[in-house]
Amino acid sequence: MDRFFVITNETRDEGSQRAKEICRYFASRNKSCDYVAIERDSAADSSEICRIRELSDDTDAVIVLGGDGTFIQSAGILAPKQIPMIGVNLGHLGYLAEVDKENITPALDRLINDDYEIGERMVLSGTPVIDGKNSGGSYAVNDIVVKTPGSTVVSYRIEVNGTYLTTMSADGIIVATPTGSTAYNMSAGGPIVEPGSSMIVITPICPLQVVSRSVVLSGSDTIVIKVVKSSSRRSRTAAVYFDGTGERILSEDDEVIIKKAEARIKLIKLSKESFLEVLSRKM
Repeated sequence: MDRFFVITNETRDEGSQRAKEICRYFASRNKSCDYVAIERDSAADSSEICRIRELSDDTDAVIVLGGDGTFIQSAGILAPKQIPMIGVNLGHLGYLAEVDKENITPALDRLINDDYEIGERMVLSGTPVIDGKNSGGSYAVNDIVVKTPGSTVVSYRIEVNGTYLTTMSADGIIVATPTGSTAYNMSAGGPIVEPGSSMIVITPICPLQVVSRSVVLSGSDTIVIKVVKSSSRRSRTAAVYFDGTGERILSEDDEVIIKKAEARIKLIKLSKESFLEVLSRKM
């Protein structure tokens, strides 16, 4: 590898010091490197996000400094480019961060020497349909979540491949990738799925039903979640989130169409640990 780009968490990497050190290290090895600092709430049209979105296709690798949140945010932006990525954990718990901050230099040497493997993870594509009109899609590496504000309970109609599945009254619905199965989905009682697989998990958030379970679907399935019109005079609204950001408001009869995206993220793997070994260590 010869051409690198670093995305760093502005809060956890004060003054972008670690990002600058990495760029200097690559320069000392006659490799090219640049960096950008972002925040979790950076606007989609901000200059730093635009720099990531416009990153050259001939970039060999992107190094993300922060935690899983920073990595997921960066991966969602870069999904169409499918540039290999590796995370450096500057936080407390990281399932996706391959490298601990104490081992950055050895990891950089392995990238330079092409001593690594590349795995792929599926990505979700979600398209809200508001007032009958497609409002533009977004990617999600972890999950797409439809939920209600405050303590209001809304009924959601769920269809899979055009076939009615169920109508559920709940605080919300999580639709997760295998990568996202260890995030919000797991916290809501959903199953943990091997991250390299092609599956989609639907998990309700605090459902009113006495018996309620997650549903694991094929990665080739298409899911439609619709906000059901309330029988009361009071109208109901919900919001859809893509990896926790990009809120879109859904009114009654609005829906979101969810399916596997054509794009996949490429993860650089240095460790020989299996997923189960990593899961055991992190938990």
